[in-house]
Amino acid sequence: MRVLHLFGDWKWTGPSEPTLDLCLALRGLGVEADLACQPPPPEASGSLAARARDRGLTPLHDFRLERSISIIKNLEDVKKIAEACRNYDILHVHMSHDHVVGGLGARRSGHAKIIRTNHKAIPTPRNLGTKYLYRKLTDGYLTYSQTALDSDVARFGLRGWRIDPAMRLERFTPREVPRQGFTIGVVARMQRHRRFDILLEGVKLAKVPDLRVLIVGRGTHMDEVAVQPAKRLGLTNVTFTGYLGDKYLDTVASFDALLFLVPGSDGSCRAIRETMAMGRAVIGARRGMIPEIVDDGTTGLVIDDTPENIAGAIERLAADRARCAAMGAAGREKALRLYDVTRQATAVKAAYEQLLG
Repeated sequence: MRVLHLFGDWKWTGPSEPTLDLCLALRGLGVEADLACQPPPPEASGSLAARARDRGLTPLHDFRLERSISIIKNLEDVKKIAEACRNYDILHVHMSHDHVVGGLGARRSGHAKIIRTNHKAIPTPRNLGTKYLYRKLTDGYLTYSQTALDSDVARFGLRGWRIDPAMRLERFTPREVPRQGFTIGVVARMQRHRRFDILLEGVKLAKVPDLRVLIVGRGTHMDEVAVQPAKRLGLTNVTFTGYLGDKYLDTVASFDALLFLVPGSDGSCRAIRETMAMGRAVIGARRGMIPEIVDDGTTGLVIDDTPENIAGAIERLAADRARCAAMGAAGREKALRLYDVTRQATAVKAAYEQLLG
């Protein structure tokens, strides 16, 4: 079986890492999986292409995969993808813009089946564009969320499969590090829609004398959405770590629990799953597929994210730290059971076989 994964970006963000992990795991199962992505600009660092080469996969840069509408470039891609698809059984697309040119190319080839992953893990909006993509240029559909799957299958008449999100679990070994007080971690890109104002108000209300908060991440609007609001609220127990490289896992190990409100471009909430794999409890908002990942009362707490509810959840875990630790242990058990990348690749391979069969 030959599969071409089409990924219309060069950046190492959002769904790029799970796409690369899947390609490598599929190769380990005997699937001839190739990855085509945008070539990075010369000044880029940390690109998908560089990470792929580091792990032994040479990406293809045969297509432009323009994210904007460019008729000449888009039509060139359709022609080139059509030629390539005559040598592949499956074209696996991951974003709407590569779905358009890839889908048209695969249909023109008359050979490769088209399968789409919905990485956002939320129901797809219904409009003329999505109706065309999913009804005319899609043979199979994958997503991580049962809610998204049920909605999109009913809405577009898709043949679909739910797969568990995955990661390289061997990277996430629980470890004990010196802790100071009761530490809540926040891992999120600092964007306006991530509700940092509500989060910080909840921290302000929490009556936990030894509470400290570590906010991991960065973003263009970091000062506006997080740093200045924390100063206005007088929060001296909040530390902004910025982006963490090699120190990331040690920092996660210092958390007693993760507080996570809004999924980002990777709707599978990788920060939650990583924290669970590290044996830490999670306070998650009832948004996106967070309630499908966090089992309320078992691996963490699921709340409606008001400042009062955030404060209450922090206080509950801080008041019973043994229960908080037990939730972390349950989260790790769930991560080991469900989020292994080889397990996911086996499920994806089975979907490919059913689609071709």
